[in-house]
Amino acid sequence: MTDEREQLIEQAVRRAFGSLAEDRTIGAGGLCELAYAFVAADVPDATQEETQAAFASVWGLEPADRALYEHVLAVGDRHSPGDGETIERVLQRASRGGDMEATCLLALVKNAR
Repeated sequence: MTDEREQLIEQAVRRAFGSLAEDRTIGAGGLCELAYAFVAADVPDATQEETQAAFASVWGLEPADRALYEHVLAVGDRHSPGDGETIERVLQRASRGGDMEATCLLALVKNAR
């Protein structure tokens, strides 16, 4: 991917973030979906992988951490985080509700400490 192409995609992702800066009802997964529309307007042939890479770059995620982050986002989106609810609390609540992915993610957090 060329530097100019990467910059166009990243700028589009940033515009998607800015358009929802005050909206607390959309989850991060939904925000990523919205970003695809912004990217498509500027770079019509952009791939999903390019958009996800730009999304991760804007949020300061290293490529190696992105897969784990996407799993956490998926759990968060499924369980609708409340205002001020931390990621760990969402995972705990999801785990108590029987979400095995949340249980595994909590085990990773515990092992990392």
